[in-house]
Amino acid sequence: MQFQKKWLVIALACAFPLGSVFAQSAADLKKEIEALKAQLQLLQKKVEDMGQAADTTPLSQQVNRIEQKMDLADNAAEASGFQGMKINGAIETSLSYNTIDRSNTAAATSGYAMTNDYGGYGMVQITKESQDGEGVDWTLRLLPGATSIVHEASISVPLTKTQRMIAGLMPDFQGYEYSFPHANSTLGNQMISHNALFDLAGATAYTGAGMSYTLNGGKGAFKWMIGNADSGYDAASSTYSPAYYDVSSGAYVTSADSALGLYAADTSVKTLALAYRADWFISDTSYIGLSGLHGSMNRNFTIMAIDGGITRGDWQYNGQLTAGQQARAAANGGTASWTGISGFTSYKIVPRLQLMGRADYIWNRANGGGTYAYNGGSNTSGLGPKGLNSAGEIDYDADTGYATTGANLTRLTLGTNYQINSNTQWKTEYRLDLSDGYNFLDYDGSTYRKDKTTVSTSLMLSF
Repeated sequence: MQFQKKWLVIALACAFPLGSVFAQSAADLKKEIEALKAQLQLLQKKVEDMGQAADTTPLSQQVNRIEQKMDLADNAAEASGFQGMKINGAIETSLSYNTIDRSNTAAATSGYAMTNDYGGYGMVQITKESQDGEGVDWTLRLLPGATSIVHEASISVPLTKTQRMIAGLMPDFQGYEYSFPHANSTLGNQMISHNALFDLAGATAYTGAGMSYTLNGGKGAFKWMIGNADSGYDAASSTYSPAYYDVSSGAYVTSADSALGLYAADTSVKTLALAYRADWFISDTSYIGLSGLHGSMNRNFTIMAIDGGITRGDWQYNGQLTAGQQARAAANGGTASWTGISGFTSYKIVPRLQLMGRADYIWNRANGGGTYAYNGGSNTSGLGPKGLNSAGEIDYDADTGYATTGANLTRLTLGTNYQINSNTQWKTEYRLDLSDGYNFLDYDGSTYRKDKTTVSTSLMLSF
């Protein structure tokens, strides 16, 4: 028993030094932790002090430096002429086939026309806005490769907050379609081709001066211009010079025939015209517009048009009604008279994919046929004297030898538009042109048809 107590005393004596060591180590560790906490608090205080200093003087100095740099950049942009300037552009690459030419045609155009001669190889538009939108604005739109490279060159000068003076070369005011497909808003869309009224029954551009007005706080707008309308049509060599179609010779005649009361125009004189347009914006997604064009001197004409548009959800509707007449522009040398209607509708299956349909009709029977942009004869437009058979024999007055009845044109178009991204569209189109006369000259150059079918696809990129 004494032996066991002896060993217990020895064990306890050995354990006491170890306990002392562990107790000392824990105490030291606690002191080190407290020291680290104190250092961390000191570092946090320094960081907070630095943050408070950065929120006062250094930050204000940085803001001042940024403002100075922006002022210098604005001054440099203004001095160089780039302030308020914006550059846009578009190019549409298309592949089409029609039953008249019977050939596959690939073209790179601006989307304004299907041929390079009229649509160029693309479109570049430069606009400049001075004095934060309250100064002089100007637009220069170019079609490289087109017969007429300048599509628009115009200025807009503010007189008051609601009135501006406008001048220069401007596109026609009429219709619901824009000249270029990338410019379409929710109130006006178009396919690869334009409607028949845009192509055949209206003017192209005006050169002159006028005024524009903002009405009722932006609910309405009105503009007018006095100047020349399509002055190229006044040239003596122009294919649009007033003429009549002589059936006996199968050619156009431009000299006067006083016995018939037909007088050739003086093509050395430019036509003076008044163009105007009024719009009323019923809501953000609907509008109605009235436009007119009246010319005298060389070419005497009057054209009136009403158009409108509405968007409801995934559906869109646009329509146009046009009526006009022009002296000495019919196929027999008399007064050309025409009435046209166009309707467009589209539906978005999904936000990116849109189905489109359009129907156009031009009544053109008076005096052998003729419209503002076309004065008779058989060609690929479908307008002109009404043919009686595929050989191109014309319905004409036996006493005078001139055509008396014009052909009417119907155009039906179906298409799709897929929005690849915000700048790129892929389109497809099927178009059927029907004339009630044999006015489509076939590819062989000797026979005539009443119909023409065109199938197209295109990729349009804009920026």
